[in-house]
Amino acid sequence: LLFITITFIGTKGMTQTVSTLAGNSSTPGSVDATGAAASFSFPNGLAVDGSGNVYVADRSNHKIRKITPAGVVTTFAGSGSQGSTDATGTAASFRSPTSVAVDAAGNVYVTDRENNKIRKITPMGVVTTLAGSATNTSGNANGTGTAASFNWPTGIAVDASGNNIYVADMNNNKVRKITATGEVTTLAGTGAYGNVDGPNTVARLWGPRGVCIDGAGNLYVTENTHTIRKITPAGDVSTIAGNGATGSANGIGTAATFASPTGIVVDASGNIYVADYQNNQIRKITSTGVVTTFAGALAQGTTDGAGTAARFRNPFGLAIDASGYLYVGDEYYSLIRKITTPLSSEDFNSNNLKAKIYPNPV
Repeated sequence: LLFITITFIGTKGMTQTVSTLAGNSSTPGSVDATGAAASFSFPNGLAVDGSGNVYVADRSNHKIRKITPAGVVTTFAGSGSQGSTDATGTAASFRSPTSVAVDAAGNVYVTDRENNKIRKITPMGVVTTLAGSATNTSGNANGTGTAASFNWPTGIAVDASGNNIYVADMNNNKVRKITATGEVTTLAGTGAYGNVDGPNTVARLWGPRGVCIDGAGNLYVTENTHTIRKITPAGDVSTIAGNGATGSANGIGTAATFASPTGIVVDASGNIYVADYQNNQIRKITSTGVVTTFAGALAQGTTDGAGTAARFRNPFGLAIDASGYLYVGDEYYSLIRKITTPLSSEDFNSNNLKAKIYPNPV
């Protein structure tokens, strides 16, 4: 006889749990394998597709890696040698790819930072150059395809329709917009250094690094002024958290402080998560601007565990999947970490209610 016990999972008494999905901290490498048998070299940005596969900008290996939900790591594109060759799979080459984004059709977009290009990889691994100088030189030109130029493009996001790609153009102090046909325009930032809020004609950014997009088309940007900025679809810029000072204070809006925030994602409820690079933490910003520490502590380490008991060192990239689980590119230790979050209270009133079933032999 078999009895089934159904246990509903809620938030009461639970916290987010950090585990290691792939990689090992013993030494950087480029091994394709499963879990801890695989290796990376300073992984940066991450993205998740609709099937739960994680794509990694493996910066120092000059590769784009793919991790299945079971932790199987393969090389999706890139030879491992520096270059800018458009080709298929490992015949293609990159130079310090820094961030990735994936659209609903499974196309992966890459900020090929030191080539000053935006590359596109089809689900079959075919790599092409979407935009950026044919000679890999830096610049600030709007235009189509190779007529456009960038200067250390760092963060990247794609909208839900896959029609527009957004790039944190770090050394140009701008956020750029690219259509599916490769037409590049400037969405926000005059190009001058600064932390000025306002419409796109006057707003100033300072070293934008990470970028993400919500369901309403608003962008959220991390930048070198240790602040989190918001950009509307019209290009209006405001500061939602951080005050320019370096620190790790939790608080509301500009009362909070960060230290070189990099990766950024937003969930379906409007909560924003930030890889707080120098603080070795993942921070959370609610839709009302309340900043808390979601995981990690100021102390460095590789410890898996719950909430602030976990340890990171220089978390760079962030991605979020359809279940609300977070993935972290833990740069210094060359690890890919996973944060399993408890169900929100809203989930009990939705079709996302989950349960675990345990068979009990009698």
